[in-house]
Amino acid sequence: MLRVDHIETAYGASQVLFDVSLRIEEGEVVTLLGRNGMGKTTTVNTIVGVAPPLRGSVVFEGIPIAGTPPHRIARAGIGLVPEGRQIFPNLSVRENLVATANGRGAWNLDAVFELFPALAPLQSRSGNLLSGGEQQMLAIARTLLTNPRLLILDEATEGLAPRLRGEIWRCLRALKARGQSILVIDKDVAALGRIADRHYVLEKGRVVWSGSPQALAAEPEVCRQYLGI
Repeated sequence: MLRVDHIETAYGASQVLFDVSLRIEEGEVVTLLGRNGMGKTTTVNTIVGVAPPLRGSVVFEGIPIAGTPPHRIARAGIGLVPEGRQIFPNLSVRENLVATANGRGAWNLDAVFELFPALAPLQSRSGNLLSGGEQQMLAIARTLLTNPRLLILDEATEGLAPRLRGEIWRCLRALKARGQSILVIDKDVAALGRIADRHYVLEKGRVVWSGSPQALAAEPEVCRQYLGI
């Protein structure tokens, strides 16, 4: 589904990514792991067109997309739930949802309210009056309404209370069960390991390890050296 090969990305004169490669197959859940500032968000930004690579290729469903404008990449079927959620604060929950819905697929309002029943009674509430967990549910639901082939979540549970983190992980398990392809960044390695097919560990803009959750659990030195756990 997605092939990222040998990408190098910079912001101005500051190079952040050095020869990063990864793959996501249909229906897989793949993670990007690493400490803050190691290049995870820049990898996502490169995939979605926000930060075009200096070198390397990004191929989505057989079509090269490196350097393509972000709105065209979104229309091609890659949906991003960005770090910080970035919902529309002055729009209601329902307005947030319908603003980007494309109506061409399985995801509609009824489907996202079934996935996130807590949002249904909040449809008329402004986004800025939601809790952090409710905003994250809204951000995921809004992206699902674009009916993405690949869903990307940057810091899926950052800053959320334990109960709300659990709700997000429940959602991701449900999406995996439906066959949704997912790329996810989060710091909860244990929770990620329960849903992931494959991990990629980044250190200073390079992939220093990749493998299954079982393989990572068998290499505690990797977790200690690169993840600080």
